[in-house]
Amino acid sequence: MTGLGADSNPARPASARPVHPAAGGPSATVRLLDAVAAEAGRRGRPDLQVRLARERGRLVTPDALVVVAGEFKKGKGTLVNALLGAAVCGTDPISTTLVPTMVGYAPHPTATVRRAARSAPGDAPTGGAPPTAAAPAEARSVEDPSVDAVSIEVLHDLVQGPPAATRLAIGSDSDSDSGTGTGSGLGTGSGTGPVSSAQVGVPRQLLAQGLTLLDTPGLNGGLADGHAAATLDAAVSADAVLFVSDAGQELTAPELDLIRRLVRQGGTVLLAITKIDACPHWRRVVAANREHLRRAGLDLTVFPLGAPLRLRALRDHRPDLDTESGYPALVTHLRHEIVAPRRARLERLARATAADALRQLLTELETERAALADPRHDAGDRAAGLAAAVRDASRMGEPAAVWRQELSQQYPEMTLRCRDGLAASIRTLHARAEERITASDPSEQWDELRSWLFQAVNETLLDHRQQIRSEGTTLVDTVTQAFEAAAGPVRELLATAVDRPLPTVEDVRGLEFTQSTGFDLLAQGARGGSVGMVIVSAGGALASIAGLAALTTVLAPVGIGALVMLGRRTIASVRANERRAHQAHAKEAARQYIEQAGRIIAQDATVVCEQLRVSLHQALTGLATELTTEARRNLAAAERAGRETEESHQARLAALDRDIARLRAVTEAASAPGAGDPAGAAGAARAVSTGRAGRGAAR
Repeated sequence: MTGLGADSNPARPASARPVHPAAGGPSATVRLLDAVAAEAGRRGRPDLQVRLARERGRLVTPDALVVVAGEFKKGKGTLVNALLGAAVCGTDPISTTLVPTMVGYAPHPTATVRRAARSAPGDAPTGGAPPTAAAPAEARSVEDPSVDAVSIEVLHDLVQGPPAATRLAIGSDSDSDSGTGTGSGLGTGSGTGPVSSAQVGVPRQLLAQGLTLLDTPGLNGGLADGHAAATLDAAVSADAVLFVSDAGQELTAPELDLIRRLVRQGGTVLLAITKIDACPHWRRVVAANREHLRRAGLDLTVFPLGAPLRLRALRDHRPDLDTESGYPALVTHLRHEIVAPRRARLERLARATAADALRQLLTELETERAALADPRHDAGDRAAGLAAAVRDASRMGEPAAVWRQELSQQYPEMTLRCRDGLAASIRTLHARAEERITASDPSEQWDELRSWLFQAVNETLLDHRQQIRSEGTTLVDTVTQAFEAAAGPVRELLATAVDRPLPTVEDVRGLEFTQSTGFDLLAQGARGGSVGMVIVSAGGALASIAGLAALTTVLAPVGIGALVMLGRRTIASVRANERRAHQAHAKEAARQYIEQAGRIIAQDATVVCEQLRVSLHQALTGLATELTTEARRNLAAAERAGRETEESHQARLAALDRDIARLRAVTEAASAPGAGDPAGAAGAARAVSTGRAGRGAAR
């Protein structure tokens, strides 16, 4: 499953992970990797050393990412602070978090903010760090001027601000010039652009054990909020999502919709009910929320939490009060159900990489030994087979290789399917928007229409990104089958290709609808009704001329009735014309917004697909190079055996037997079913070390 090295979690760019030492020094698996890497270096295999070093890096920073999400003012920052017993997130009673903040381990308290360069409205992003990729303070350098090191207190001011009534921009950089959204650029750091993400590091045991928390901006209305798409996209690559609600009320429909979407994405979702200390009826709310989840077919673990109880318990060393706060149960769950499984998975992958490296080293030794043991037996066939293996491996790296042809054929088809899928989604979105606007009065319902439109574009963006992931998986399976390699490790490399900040779409432009006032409508009605009065007046004049004065008394009520009837019809006509004008205005605004969203999503998809193709090409090219190196070294070992003299023949054969026996023992220890135990990996590491010591003593 490994051998190609890259973090399986796309939300963890290497530059974003805080490097922290494992408790008690390097683990047994890390020591095994170090020992095998030293063996590979001694035998002149730098390519294997690179792979092993990559796996070691993943074990040294085995962070399990937990995204903390939910509606704004539900206590997400307070939860993080109480969980860690440190004020890492701002908890202003009025302001709310506007940018994602990653909290990880650091030996000393540190804080950094990343600033995004301002871009013209509607421009597609050109890359950069995703919301979860705030670089550590040590990364601040001349090469990365977008990162500012600040104090934790200053960071609270930079990442917080008043919540906007509605956030209408896709991604995490909404309203960059409005001063009220994510990109408001609060504070006066050394950077010039708006703050796009932040990172805090604190020395806490839970974090040192491999937990990383991502505090996301509060949402306002579920998927209709501007940060919903970025939150959901971060959740795709997270190990778990901790969805936060409070005990003040039961789960709302938007919250349930968001939870349902998170669960549908396939990740682990936990539900935290905060503020139980401030709500006397919190047990009834928790029970009602469990019933809502059951009816929705959602099986979530629920944690009722009281942050003040937790903080007081930590201050006064009150285990009983801490238990009452509910936080120990959450800590235990995170440690054993989220962090431990990830570390175990990485341990298995690392041991598989070590076993594969040992296999290559062992094959080379066994090839040389076979040639030394019986140099005349099947020497020609052996040399021909090894030469054929070199040719076959070399062909895998040639431009005409089958896997390269398969990639050249399948990639355009994949991009065409993605493009057609997006076009169909945009057409459907146009039709739905026009139908919805036609059935409403935009002058009275524009805010509702804008919210719906943004939610629909959010869903389109997320669905398209999910289509790219699915198509990418199919592409990996197809191309690696042509390569005759396992698709799993290559697919892990592609995770980072899809880990790209979600694009930003300029807000639906605010519309001003001109409506006639009551006085204007009366005037319009009077003008329309005056036609009836003119007709009646003319009839009365003619009746007077004809000597029928009595008829005028009859025509007077008729004229008044005509005035009222025609006036009402005129007013209705004016209102109908205004509504049609408002609908046309709203349809044009929606059309422009959807077209703009379509262009930006298409540009983003092009970049993501190309990154995916490049990652796949590089991964398989590296694997082909490694196979070629292995085949050539096996051939060289056989040829070297043929040049041994009689005097050195027996000594070399004995040395090979010792090395082979030792590497076989290490291979068995590393690949045994119980090798996941520290004792198994430690035994394998000791075998390598003991072998090296024995060779030194023999010399």
